[in-house]
Amino acid sequence: MDQTHTRAREALQPFVHLANSNSATSPRFVANIITNATSSPQIYVFAELLETPTIQALRSPDTPTEYQSYLTLLEIFAWGTWQDYQATPDLPKLSTEQTLKLRLLSLLSLAATVKPLTYQSLMTALSLSSTAELESLVTTAIYASLITARLSPATNPPTVTVTAVAPLRDVQPQSLPKMITLLMQWEARCGEVVSDLEVEIARVKENAEKRHDKERAYQMQLEEVTKRRQAALEGSNAGGVRTRAGAYGQGVPRNKREADDIDHDGWESDSGARMDIDDGAGSRGGTRHSKRLVGRKA
Repeated sequence: MDQTHTRAREALQPFVHLANSNSATSPRFVANIITNATSSPQIYVFAELLETPTIQALRSPDTPTEYQSYLTLLEIFAWGTWQDYQATPDLPKLSTEQTLKLRLLSLLSLAATVKPLTYQSLMTALSLSSTAELESLVTTAIYASLITARLSPATNPPTVTVTAVAPLRDVQPQSLPKMITLLMQWEARCGEVVSDLEVEIARVKENAEKRHDKERAYQMQLEEVTKRRQAALEGSNAGGVRTRAGAYGQGVPRNKREADDIDHDGWESDSGARMDIDDGAGSRGGTRHSKRLVGRKA
């Protein structure tokens, strides 16, 4: 909806140029500028036109009363409502286009301030006589991108649910001090929130550093213990090798095959001599003679 504001400001520029031109010398000419600007279907902001010296010159006591009221009318279009127009006497009569425009602008203000937005409250504020007129006005505002809304005629009470409002209302100069105060209060609250966040961030960083230091100390202790255990295991393995080497020098079998030769095939002599013995003719296997190796015991 920011594009709607941009288009409205662009549509206002020709009238601003006219107000600043040399031809804008008579109050009547300036009143025509105001009438045409407030009737244009594309213009919803008027602050820039209000600020021109030619428009402000209508406040002069020398200006005829009938033209002074045009300045008041432009101010109502800028930041007022339909009710303000109804309550202010001696204002110029509105055309059909101006009536629709002022009701649309009033709908924007109501949508931003009144909750819930019921059919009845809108019809009263905008001087509408039927729900059909209200629904037509709301539909026009939706298609003009002034609001994002949903009509709910079946609810009790019937309501208009507005979810977005275009920034098309000008700020009344008298409301600036109040707005500045509100903005300063908001700034102070934001500063407090930022301070709290900074404190929380510092605390989180401090805790993270403590955890990091603790993990680093744990890793160092773990590495030291691992090194000590590794050194102890290496020393134990070296001692076991020396013990087995000494046993081999005293005639202990060095492997399973040597042990089997001694246990099952006989005794091996010191000189390594062995003797084959026939099992005899009556042994199993018929004519086949098996032999058994027997060693002489030393």
